[in-house]
Amino acid sequence: MLRKLNFRWMMYHHRCVIVRRLHWSSNLVRSTFIEFFKNHNHQYIRSSPVVPWKDATLAFVNAGMNQFKPVFLGHSLRPCPRATNSQKCIRVGGKHNDLHDVGRDTYHHTFFEMLGNWSFGDYFKKDACTMAWTLLTEVYKLPPDRLYVTYFGGDPALSLGPDLEVLDIWKSIGVPENRILPFGMRDNFWEMGLQGPCGPCTEIHYDRLGRISAPDRVNLGVEDMIELWNIVFMQHERLKDGTLQPLSTHHVDTGMGLERVTAVLNNKTSNYDTDLFLPIFESIKKMSGKAAYGGKFSEDGLCLDTAYRVLADHMRMTTVSLADGLFPEDSYKLRRVMRRAICIGRDTFGFVPHHNNLVNLTNIVAETLGDTYPELWSQLERVQVIFQQEEEHFQETMDKISKEWSSMLLENPQLKVFSDVISPGLLSGLQEVIPQIKEWKDKDSIFPDDVALKLMEAYGVDIDAVGELASLYNLCIDLESIQFSFENAKTQKKVSEQQKWETSKLYSSASLLSESTFQNLPSTDDSAKYSYESVNGSYSFIPLETTVISLINEGKLVHSVPNKKIIGVVLNSTNFYHEAGGQEGDIGELVSGDLLINVKYVEKVGHIIVHWGTLEYGELFIGKKLMASVNAEFRLGCMRHHTATHLLNSAIRAVIGVSSQRSSHVTHDHLSLGVRMYHVMNYKNIYEAENIVKMWVSEKCPVIRKSLPLNELLQEQGVTFLPGEVYPDEVHVITTDLNTNFNLGGREMSHVLSKEPCCGTHLLNTGDIGNFCITDVKASGVGLRTIRAVCGENAAVAEANAEVAVSQLEKWELKVQSEITGNNPKRIANTAKDLLAWRNTFESQPLPYLVRSKMNSTLDDLARLMRNALRGDANKQMAVEMEEILREQPHGPVIHLLETDFGTSKAMLIKASKFCKQRPLLVLAKAEGTVVARATLTQVEVNNGASAADWLTCVQNILGGIVKAPRGQDSQLVCNFRGDLMNPVDMEKLKDAISESRIYIEKYL
Repeated sequence: MLRKLNFRWMMYHHRCVIVRRLHWSSNLVRSTFIEFFKNHNHQYIRSSPVVPWKDATLAFVNAGMNQFKPVFLGHSLRPCPRATNSQKCIRVGGKHNDLHDVGRDTYHHTFFEMLGNWSFGDYFKKDACTMAWTLLTEVYKLPPDRLYVTYFGGDPALSLGPDLEVLDIWKSIGVPENRILPFGMRDNFWEMGLQGPCGPCTEIHYDRLGRISAPDRVNLGVEDMIELWNIVFMQHERLKDGTLQPLSTHHVDTGMGLERVTAVLNNKTSNYDTDLFLPIFESIKKMSGKAAYGGKFSEDGLCLDTAYRVLADHMRMTTVSLADGLFPEDSYKLRRVMRRAICIGRDTFGFVPHHNNLVNLTNIVAETLGDTYPELWSQLERVQVIFQQEEEHFQETMDKISKEWSSMLLENPQLKVFSDVISPGLLSGLQEVIPQIKEWKDKDSIFPDDVALKLMEAYGVDIDAVGELASLYNLCIDLESIQFSFENAKTQKKVSEQQKWETSKLYSSASLLSESTFQNLPSTDDSAKYSYESVNGSYSFIPLETTVISLINEGKLVHSVPNKKIIGVVLNSTNFYHEAGGQEGDIGELVSGDLLINVKYVEKVGHIIVHWGTLEYGELFIGKKLMASVNAEFRLGCMRHHTATHLLNSAIRAVIGVSSQRSSHVTHDHLSLGVRMYHVMNYKNIYEAENIVKMWVSEKCPVIRKSLPLNELLQEQGVTFLPGEVYPDEVHVITTDLNTNFNLGGREMSHVLSKEPCCGTHLLNTGDIGNFCITDVKASGVGLRTIRAVCGENAAVAEANAEVAVSQLEKWELKVQSEITGNNPKRIANTAKDLLAWRNTFESQPLPYLVRSKMNSTLDDLARLMRNALRGDANKQMAVEMEEILREQPHGPVIHLLETDFGTSKAMLIKASKFCKQRPLLVLAKAEGTVVARATLTQVEVNNGASAADWLTCVQNILGGIVKAPRGQDSQLVCNFRGDLMNPVDMEKLKDAISESRIYIEKYL
């Protein structure tokens, strides 16, 4: 019977006990914990994402209690009396930073799972301790005589006595008194921050060696005595002055690391010897051909098994982070961990880019964790696309760094032992810092705080690398103070609201907020901004009766205001929307029978809303009753464009696969959406995205606004969060679903979902958008696009303009061909001039982007044909063009896209390069549906580390194609390029290629 139950008997200190199962899978450990507490009336709450959407003070969720922090602070109601879950956690910075211990010991990880149970004003110390002991000894069946418990021993400085209640509880449970140990504030008093809820804690430790007595090993941070469970009793509040006062409601917050308890239950001395890591090790072994993982440790941390541990840990952390919605661009910590993984994969295991070794490891992470966290499966494609691009981008970066780093070491050999050369801005930072080091050593041998902060903020250098740099040059540095300043600056930037004041500069938020009367004003009730209705697409915005509670004139609070003055009006309630969420604030009127205020701008300052405008006539004073009326046409325009922004964001994601909104701006007459894309967005993609939005409009889908706690929203699927955004505890969610069958790039689609937290005002139905048209797409960096679009009547006007412009262009094409055939230079010149004038006219008109792009391409061709006819043969034309560009750019590198039409003649590019022998030259030309180019360098740039082949590789990475040196010539000095076939040539990609090539060459001048 015992064999069937998978238990085993063993003699332990001369007693016969049931120890535990022969094997505990991590899934069973986790589910046993959760089911135990569910059976004790705890509600299971899913893990929140590791991205702290509601806490600006954190880079990652680093403890199970993070999602319940507003409850502990009293900012929101408890979700239930008792809760339990397994929370995904990451610790790579700040107070809790396990990054540099990973792989060097048996139990530190960047990513781990925290098993926890909570009481929100329900049970307290006795029940918490009893349930913990019961689970460990009766369910998990850990031997009680391997367990030690600690309690808070008091702190005379804070007038806190020892927690004798907990001592007595453990004694009553049956724990021997010699195994109940007191410790001070550092080990057994938990605090959320500098102020807020806090309290004593009790911990349960496990002796891996099973000694008769080893109390002296507790809390030493040694691997033979491991902390399993921390139980915190929140019974105090830390005030601003540092004193403590009792909380009226007591809470319990507990945490036990899944990785640790799984290792203990399986009688393993290392967390890495469990099913959470072993499948990853096996996959690494198969792909690399290296020796199998052996569980060895070395003092220097350089052994093969350490690399196994670090790589497996980092792949878990990056896979979970990316699946939860984080992007490398939004977290230098995530990017650094990803790059460490890439370096270990390359240097230790021989992984190379394009072989997808690391991408394949994300599959294994999903297999080990995906049953518990299904988002790892649903977001796996997204994870792999981002990881693959990051790996390729990093390889390009390292290829450049290796040359520059070698040059740096020639002048600064002491940097040879520097460990972190993967920070993308490190070399630039060192080039700025190193010339100043002698001055600092001569002065006081102190590494300045402001320089350290600049390295971290401007160049992305990790604080540990800053400390190592200071140490290499024997400079003193206060890393703790610098880290605090760095984190504080980031927090302030993240939580501060963007302030926009009148151009007259009459107002100052600082002076307003310093007024005690202003601070004591009640919060403005603006819930009426969502009070509107629609009948057959006709919207009505009901005026609101309200009362003036404060007035601002010339930056001061006043009791009354004469007319014709620019004023700020604070009302007890309003139906005006203040600028937020990328949407501009309402305009409108505040009126009574004898008074009119034209409101031009509305903003939120702290907890109140200010209506800025001009008092046209009447007497205004505090207590005055007014009717607030928003400008219906203006508001409706904002609503159209805001709803369309959500649809466009979802449409782009459906078309591209992986994208991230970077910014948005919504006005009454247009929208602008900034998007980071992980695939190229071409004309076909733009057409598809625009068409999806048009379908959404034609299908007339309901737009639903729902208000719910953020904790609940984080449990829902399909929600699009904005990276870097901090959301309130209560959020509005805007949802609309396009349910129709259509083909998208060969894929059969049945629906596209838009579901975003948003405080803006939206339409009630997508059909009320009326019409939709993308009018512009601009590149704002590699992979970054800013898309401008219009809705309703503005979209109809743009499409009507297009019909007229296309018809006129067809006539111009016939005219140009006729004039060229006639071969009359004067008539050709006049036609070219007239065509340019017509082009300037339609350039100022709103047009669909795709129509404008096609017209511009046709017009460029017509202009080139006429220039060729006027200038004669291509040799003369090219010579004139090169001479003109050299006159315009007398110094520095020359990067130029030739307008001369000469087909695919390589000879012409060679001749063009001879005009610029003493300067770096990159000359490109559009030729029969492709792009050709030639790069030449002087020996000066080559000596600096540049290469003509590398220069053209910048173009090749974006346009595709082949880079090849002329036969018998040095590829560092001269190289040619021929791009992949594109018809028509994608000008946006060509602009990106030129931009990247300019960035490359400027490094070597």
